[in-house]
Amino acid sequence: MVFLGCNASELVAHYSVDALRQLAIKFLERGELPNFRFRKDFLRPFEIIMARNRSAQTRELVVACCSNLVEAHAPRIKSGWRNLFSVWTLAAGDLQKDIAEAAFSASSRVILYQFKEDFASILDAFQTLAEFACNTNHPDVIMEAIRRIRSCGEYVSVNQERIVEAPWEESWSVSGDQRIWLRGWFPIFSEPSCIINRCKLDVRTRSLCVMFEIMKNHAVNSVPSGGEISST
Repeated sequence: MVFLGCNASELVAHYSVDALRQLAIKFLERGELPNFRFRKDFLRPFEIIMARNRSAQTRELVVACCSNLVEAHAPRIKSGWRNLFSVWTLAAGDLQKDIAEAAFSASSRVILYQFKEDFASILDAFQTLAEFACNTNHPDVIMEAIRRIRSCGEYVSVNQERIVEAPWEESWSVSGDQRIWLRGWFPIFSEPSCIINRCKLDVRTRSLCVMFEIMKNHAVNSVPSGGEISST
């Protein structure tokens, strides 16, 4: 099915994407057991098609399907958020305005309204926002993306306990403060730094202001010591 979704024929590709959408809906309706990650497996085909198919119409359909899945089944996506944000990250650099704006609209709604429910999963949103901010073809989206990064800083600040409690998938153990830094503040600051290195002056300036604003407002002054990190 993924192979067909990457087909040069738009008719074949669109049929495949729609079939994947229907299949994904059926899986989402069944729910996901604790400690299982099946969602990411059956949502990954959308990510692959988005990366490999250069047809604007097919890519637009993939973004639309992902938006539809979020609108209808957001509470059930769980481990699949990473795949959806990967789709939106790929769309963020698209030259087609409709594709980039549709992806930004969908990802923004998730950040604004779903962050509280799936906080740990949606930490993957930070890279997506940075990609939107670096797409100079769509200036209207750039500043909105930077504003979203600032709001993500507020989410991290008020949800530090949830970051500590979230499942840690790495093979090495870390303290609570280190988890907050690695999964919260480090992504927050690394994305503006990417923007500063890649974008023109006005965008760099705005991104730098937001980064310092987050540090000032949320008292992020230092990196936790790495001495407590140990292999398990």
